[in-house]
Amino acid sequence: MYILYLSSADSKEVNDFITSTLKKLKHTVSNGSFLANDKDKTSKLAKITREIKKADALVVEATVTNFDLGRLMTLAIFQHKPLLLLQQKGQEQSIELGANRLVNSKSYLLNKVPDLEKKLEDFMKAVKKQRLTYRFNLMLSRDINAYLMDQAQDKGISKADYIRSLIIQDMNE
Repeated sequence: MYILYLSSADSKEVNDFITSTLKKLKHTVSNGSFLANDKDKTSKLAKITREIKKADALVVEATVTNFDLGRLMTLAIFQHKPLLLLQQKGQEQSIELGANRLVNSKSYLLNKVPDLEKKLEDFMKAVKKQRLTYRFNLMLSRDINAYLMDQAQDKGISKADYIRSLIIQDMNE
């Protein structure tokens, strides 16, 4: 699986720790780390934007955030890319990306490699399970569409996610 790693953390140790753990799990990893003082920030962000389109999923070290990192995460969500937000334990902060089945948040400790490996492995399993590969068109009456829109809006998800959740719920019964 092709994984894009994003970070705005100044710590090379943290970035290398996470990317090496992803590589141990046998995934192709592209490191999209960027710093506030990068020389050619515009071209680097453009390159990362292209990488988001190619990626199967994103892993984001979000202990330190900035506007550009938030913009890239939002872009990934708009492109329906699964997103794992990692934050160091004790330094967690609330990141508001809305209710979305594609966004997962986890905290980690730098000195606990097996714990991080387990979290990344669980995320990759979920990505494989969530990957949407089949298109299905559905025609609805006005009343059913209105009901579907209301239910989806109440839950803060899309109509498609609402229908998917009903199917998954039915499969689990």
